[in-house]
Amino acid sequence: MNYMEMKQLTRRQLFTIKKRENLEKKVRKFWEETGNVDLVTEYIIAILLRNALVVSDFSLPCQELVRELLFHAEPSEMLKKFCPFLKDYVEEHEWLTVIKRLFKTETNYYKATKKVRIYESYLKNKGTAEITEKYDSYTLVSYFEDEDGKKHTWKLRDADPRNSLEEAKRILSILTKMTIFKKGNIRQFAKFLDCECHGTTTLYSSRAPKKQEEKQVAFESEEIKAVSEGETDLLNGFDLQLLNKDQLITLIKSLLKEAEAIMHEAELGDISEEDFEMLPYNNLISQKTNLNDRIAPETTDKALKTTKSTCSKDENERTLVAAGTMPEALVEKPSEVKTAPKKYYKKQERALMKRFGKI
Repeated sequence: MNYMEMKQLTRRQLFTIKKRENLEKKVRKFWEETGNVDLVTEYIIAILLRNALVVSDFSLPCQELVRELLFHAEPSEMLKKFCPFLKDYVEEHEWLTVIKRLFKTETNYYKATKKVRIYESYLKNKGTAEITEKYDSYTLVSYFEDEDGKKHTWKLRDADPRNSLEEAKRILSILTKMTIFKKGNIRQFAKFLDCECHGTTTLYSSRAPKKQEEKQVAFESEEIKAVSEGETDLLNGFDLQLLNKDQLITLIKSLLKEAEAIMHEAELGDISEEDFEMLPYNNLISQKTNLNDRIAPETTDKALKTTKSTCSKDENERTLVAAGTMPEALVEKPSEVKTAPKKYYKKQERALMKRFGKI
């Protein structure tokens, strides 16, 4: 019996048969009856893809059969195309032997598998999530276009909730490289569109960005509320490893605001009225402020002439005293000029003066 006479495995069988042993038996039987390398290779890839998406363990299915394909089967185009996904079936020192058998040289291998090797790491996930009595079953809903551009939906039960939205998208995109899933003669998974995961709650969905934005806004509101209410420990109740980049930035900003408020209060709140009398005024204002620079003395022509004449007289008298020609008793000491220039204060300075009754 050739593979044309035996009924091919369907998508339903490859993705819904619950027992791993039963699924492996069907694949081996098809191989024994048909010897079709291309179809069996894609069946194996489909099961590996299922293993990456679901909780149940379907890792490295049909190990003996796959080794037979790699070491003895005819090097078909499909086997060459997908062989990077089968690398874990052989030892590291055996892989070079497989490459030389299928491609003759390593250069040919890297050139022929360039596009597929991008997806190689996506199927490394293993279905090892622990199932408990409280475990929720999730369904992965994905959306594709077929070769004719017609949209269709595909649902996969037992989805692994540990996969993120981006991880699920990368894994599902491998379906677009496969050829076995058809409806009539039309290949179904020609173009990947989107996906979402549903269970008791929606784990991820790029189809509902508004809800995700609302969650983010709610998180930021809680952080701001915590600061305004004087919460002493902003980190309480948060696992930093579970926060994303935006949430961490929001948390850091809140901490900086809280620290700034505490420092400002410490600078102004601990100064008593007695301390205010003892400390020079310039110590209570910012170092960048110089009150002398804010004095605006009168600069009339009369004042300038008086200053010049006084300076000249003082200089002459000091010269006579130094030369010993003028008695010290006759030296007039410069009279102290008391002025009361108008001072201008900043808003913060006026508030501080007012607080202690100085204005």
